[in-house]
Amino acid sequence: MNRFTARTLRSLLVGAVAGLTPRLHAQPGAEWITREQDALWVGAFLEQPVTGRTNLWFDGSWRRMDFGARPQQLLLRPGVLVTVAPGVKIGGGVTYVATAPYGRLPLASPNRDMRTWQTLQLAHKAGAVDVSHRFLLEQRWIRPLLGDSLGPATYGNRIRYRARGQTPIGRATIGGRPLYGFIWDELLMPVGGVAQQLTIGQNRATAGVGVPLSKTTRVEVAYMNLYNAYPSRRANEVNHTVWLSWHYTGAPRPVAAASR
Repeated sequence: MNRFTARTLRSLLVGAVAGLTPRLHAQPGAEWITREQDALWVGAFLEQPVTGRTNLWFDGSWRRMDFGARPQQLLLRPGVLVTVAPGVKIGGGVTYVATAPYGRLPLASPNRDMRTWQTLQLAHKAGAVDVSHRFLLEQRWIRPLLGDSLGPATYGNRIRYRARGQTPIGRATIGGRPLYGFIWDELLMPVGGVAQQLTIGQNRATAGVGVPLSKTTRVEVAYMNLYNAYPSRRANEVNHTVWLSWHYTGAPRPVAAASR
């Protein structure tokens, strides 16, 4: 790994760690509590080109607490991505999330979260490091599950930003394909409430290893430190999460020639 690569990864890691600092700056004089717990997330990510510029997108994840022993969430997120320039994609879609009262700071009841989303994605290289950025805007309708029926919806907006860097791990290979290491950090910021303020909701700092299985598929194994704030309860949770994911990216389609 050359010096430029090392500096780039180090800068991304510093940013990831810096993103965790909000929990260290809870309201002065207020007594906040922090609960740490273990989790297991398993996910699948699929991107299938249907034209030279348009891809169908789907990701889903099955999330459990205590390394799989107890339920946490089920997330399903379909959408469409359009390439507007090399390394630049825009898109949108919907999301369904079912959340159980989990962990040491449980919700009062299960809830169902329906969302629409819009995204801007950027990708570029920095020496030997592949760098990507994802900006995501979400509109959320969250309803409590009361027995067999849903309660009234609470509406909110959220902005998300994720930066990721990955690079080959020396000459390490499996089946002739190079292993790679990666780090990423994502900050999730709700917008709204009584004061219509931008606040810090979650931070997800992650590091792991990726294993290419073919030209179109790979698996990743990672550790994610997920910080989640509950300002109304003056509480924070830190979820030490094992993150297992399978990724499929279909072969690109040729871009249609412009009409003359």
